[in-house]
Amino acid sequence: MKKEFDVIVIGGGTTGTAVLRDLVMRGFKNSLLLDKDDLAAGTSGGCHSALHAGSRYVISDRETAIECVQENKIYREICPQVIDPTDSYWICTRDEYVEFAQEWMKVADEIGLHYDIMSPEEVRKKEPLFTEDLKFVLHSMDTGFDPFRLCIAQAYDAKVKGGEIRTHHEVKGMLMDGNRVVGVKVLDKVNNNLYEVKAKVVINAAGPWSAEITKMAGFDIAMKPNRGSTAIYSMRPTKSMFCMLRYPADGDGLVSQGFQNTALLGTSSIDVDDPNANEPGMPEIELMENSMAEMIPGILDARPIRMCAGVRPLYSEGDETGRAVSRSITLIDHAEKNGVEGLITITSGKYATARLMGEMAVDVASKKLTGEVIPCTTHKELIFGGISREEAEEAAREIHEKYAISLYAAHKFTARYGSLAKEILENYPEYAVVIDDAVQTIGSEIPDVFDKEEAKDFCDARRRTRLGMGQDQGVFSIYKAAGIMQQNGKTVEDVEEYSIGYLTERWKGVYFANQYGDQLPLTQLMQDMYVGVGSYDLLSLC
Repeated sequence: MKKEFDVIVIGGGTTGTAVLRDLVMRGFKNSLLLDKDDLAAGTSGGCHSALHAGSRYVISDRETAIECVQENKIYREICPQVIDPTDSYWICTRDEYVEFAQEWMKVADEIGLHYDIMSPEEVRKKEPLFTEDLKFVLHSMDTGFDPFRLCIAQAYDAKVKGGEIRTHHEVKGMLMDGNRVVGVKVLDKVNNNLYEVKAKVVINAAGPWSAEITKMAGFDIAMKPNRGSTAIYSMRPTKSMFCMLRYPADGDGLVSQGFQNTALLGTSSIDVDDPNANEPGMPEIELMENSMAEMIPGILDARPIRMCAGVRPLYSEGDETGRAVSRSITLIDHAEKNGVEGLITITSGKYATARLMGEMAVDVASKKLTGEVIPCTTHKELIFGGISREEAEEAAREIHEKYAISLYAAHKFTARYGSLAKEILENYPEYAVVIDDAVQTIGSEIPDVFDKEEAKDFCDARRRTRLGMGQDQGVFSIYKAAGIMQQNGKTVEDVEEYSIGYLTERWKGVYFANQYGDQLPLTQLMQDMYVGVGSYDLLSLC
């Protein structure tokens, strides 16, 4: 195992993977990414699945709005297949919201955020479940997307270009030479092995855990972890993402994912002391549902299949808390701020601004390593697997005809993998069947992510394939995945361990949804399947 690198990136979320991609594209191929869990396993995977284009922050956080305007357009160009083709509606149901919209449009014009005014009647023809009390509607470029595949695509774009990725490798300490960081101490959690690795520069992209990393170098930073809860529903009440057009508040919007059959309600904003405090807050969910019912009255009749939460990596040296803390990007060169050479922190921001965050961090790293800022090109080149929506649709038709996979499933497949989709089926044609009817996961994906994308278990595979992320929550599909992996060299003990770990994780989110009675029949079915098919009667919330 290689022990010396030019740059070590800590954190495998969207920011860390964007940093790694930028590093290798500027020629720093001798770079390593470390994550204590898996890619997109933290904040990135717990996000609301909204690719912001700035609309939500036009009045409250102009700097963030400007960043999102630019970066939303770039992501649509460099990884279009994972972006939902639905855009968004911004809804006014009260007179005071209409007044807010007038000011909103003035600022949106100033910062270059495109929008269209739509009549309530026109919107209700397209989305009949909207309330009849619509007073004013704007259409904008904010949209849903697949946060797992986008993060993972960035990572493997970096890997195929020469970077190295080590997931389930946790940073446990810093290697110091006086006031300089020269490397890190790492725990290989798979093999239970502690080792050291050297680097000229370490980039801290650990999200809400960033302060834990800097403490290893002897100082603290002003992180303000902030939890956002989300409810996931078993249906899509609208084709498009929509939000309340008002100053940001809890329950502003619902992301109706164009390439999925679920919808995500969010989000809340609760300050937490511990970045691991990611259990959803049930009072927050109730508040959000009541807010959403003002736009979609029928949302209160929808069945939530699970609840989850993510912790935002907010940073502020002031007294502000919660939504008052800016979501704009924070870049810290600790040589200048703390007198510690060789360490850079990049944090806060939005998922949509990850590429820009990578660019900013690597500008500083490039200057440290070479004495100059090598130009960034990440906004000009397609990400790993990136193809246009038209090309993805054509590939889906070819897959449908060749493998007799439904066109619906083939479209979802190419939305996940883009240009790589046909190669996956060619490598594993014997599994070219749908194994998860809810999300249309194809069997060929499972051995492929273990082989090509370094999945270590079924939890890792879920993030790459969406296995069990729909209505069945893995009740039926996990056993099919287990059988496929047993045929591909994994032992019975391996797949049993993977399955128990996977079902335990799924159960955590379902547990919170059980407080809504409509979910209880499915929960009973899940438990019957766990015990009757897998003999898994020892699942735990711990």
